[in-house]
Amino acid sequence: MVKAIDSVTRAMQVLEKLQKTSPLSLSELQRCTGINKATLLRILKTLSLSGWVVKSLSENKYSLSSSVLEDTQPKSQEARLAEAGAPVLDDLYQRLNWPSDIAIRDGDRMKLVETTRNRTSFLLNRSSLCRPEFLYSGVGRCFLAFCNSDERADVIHTLRKLPNKEGKLAHDGIWLSQMIEQTKLLGYGAQQVSYYNSRSVNGLPIEAIAVPISESDGTLIGCLSLTWPQGSIELSHLEKRIVPILKEATIQIVENMP
Repeated sequence: MVKAIDSVTRAMQVLEKLQKTSPLSLSELQRCTGINKATLLRILKTLSLSGWVVKSLSENKYSLSSSVLEDTQPKSQEARLAEAGAPVLDDLYQRLNWPSDIAIRDGDRMKLVETTRNRTSFLLNRSSLCRPEFLYSGVGRCFLAFCNSDERADVIHTLRKLPNKEGKLAHDGIWLSQMIEQTKLLGYGAQQVSYYNSRSVNGLPIEAIAVPISESDGTLIGCLSLTWPQGSIELSHLEKRIVPILKEATIQIVENMP
């Protein structure tokens, strides 16, 4: 009689749970499978290396990879972008020691789909749920500059309806044009230094830039940012070393897209 291989049986059990409910944290998987933590971690590591499972950086949760779900439950572009970007953000943090975000448009604001800001202690807002404004944040300015003209017009039209400071600024056509052209010229969006929604735990200003993540045909699919305490990076170092690294990272993200 041929015996079953226990490790394969447990791996299949994990895959079945993730197919039914996803994403799940390690503790959630442990509860619903009954597999002890050490064994479960080995299974997840093996499944990750084999391309069956992916882990989000911002939530520390596991889900089936896009390649596994391609024919049955295709993931949204947002989910695929987060999946493709996770290993790239991890590598960026290891190389630069500053947190990065991948952001997309979400109505009248930007939305983070993946981030390493939870790894740092200097940021006051380390939540992946924060929604940066368009006209003050690096990701917002980057998106406005590098999206197509129809989407740009729609964003500006949406912003002008807002009953706040940003809505008022969106009516300043001259300022908008200058900001967009300057961003295009630089090749990245620079956060407004006095941006009230971005401070360190000590109340000091934070700097950030964002570069576009574009497909081969130029279609913008998101923005990649880097954040650091004000004064930690000189402008010459930023433009000569940091910006090229970020642009290389966007190419890798696009290549990783399922």
